[in-house]
Amino acid sequence: MQGGREKVLSVHFGLALDFWSTSKPLDSLLDDYVGLLKLAEQYGFNSVWAGENRPRFAEPGHVPSPLLILTALARHTRLRLGTGITLLPLWHPLKLAYDGLILDQISGGRFILGVGVGSPGVMKRYGVPPEEAGSRMDEALVLLKKLWGGEEGFEGQHFNVKGNVYPGPIQPGGPPIWVGGKIRRSVQRAAQLGDAWYGATQYHLEVVKKQARRYRELLSASGKDPSEATVAVNRTTFLAETDEQARIEGKPYVSEVLNFYGKMGLIEDNQGNTLDPQQDLFELVGEEIVVVGSPKRCLESFKRYHEEAGVNQFNLRISMGNMPLELAQRTVTLLGEEVLPHFL
Repeated sequence: MQGGREKVLSVHFGLALDFWSTSKPLDSLLDDYVGLLKLAEQYGFNSVWAGENRPRFAEPGHVPSPLLILTALARHTRLRLGTGITLLPLWHPLKLAYDGLILDQISGGRFILGVGVGSPGVMKRYGVPPEEAGSRMDEALVLLKKLWGGEEGFEGQHFNVKGNVYPGPIQPGGPPIWVGGKIRRSVQRAAQLGDAWYGATQYHLEVVKKQARRYRELLSASGKDPSEATVAVNRTTFLAETDEQARIEGKPYVSEVLNFYGKMGLIEDNQGNTLDPQQDLFELVGEEIVVVGSPKRCLESFKRYHEEAGVNQFNLRISMGNMPLELAQRTVTLLGEEVLPHFL
């Protein structure tokens, strides 16, 4: 507090929407989300994010083609457009370089490419040896940077490309690349080859803190200013006027997200122990994984992430599964009126 006024923190908020529904056609869902994004613009949200998944069953959540989704939204919103995340080992980087620069052109330079490794199962399905995922990630990031920067040609272990790409992206050097992952190599990759570190929906706050610390240390060691670092995280978020109302109304939808990751063994406690997916994960986890409650409670959660981990970009999953649109609208409104004014 200075002069009786609360300090305003430099933190930004985006919407990480679930663009896959088992109850509503995609075109209808996109129509709903256009209105939701206009509401978010009014309240100062800065971005919208689409995640990538290659489902084989009827399950809501991320989509097989996030760049197509963002392209469909580009002319309907002023928000920045990001993938959160793209499964980079499944892509040939030359194809992604072209698709990414076209989206950057269509959006007037608003595209951000978030990337991650993905699961061994989906890699095997696409004929990508999981043991090659790390080296493919590294080469793909180098190649994307070179092509978007106007350089010609690349020769590596996995990819050999001749010539450059045309037209170039609008953003100088190409769209920013935000690199996800929970191991040390992930933050090394983010510091050396990317422009931000990006934490996934299911990461415990302890993982976010560890990776954010490593990321800033690596930036400092390479002569970059760690105070300028972007540390982003997806958080499943549900708001209501009271904590009790939020927990009662939000539990079915938040649980759907938790159970999706839980059945893959990806929900952990603060010691890194996998939580039993047969248990009630909603009751087991806290604000270290999800943000559910009144505006006051959620504000304190966001402040905690900022103060303990230096998170300065929150991408909020506020439209879980087949949740009614009005509940997502309420969360955006409560955030916009009672939470975002505390941040820049």
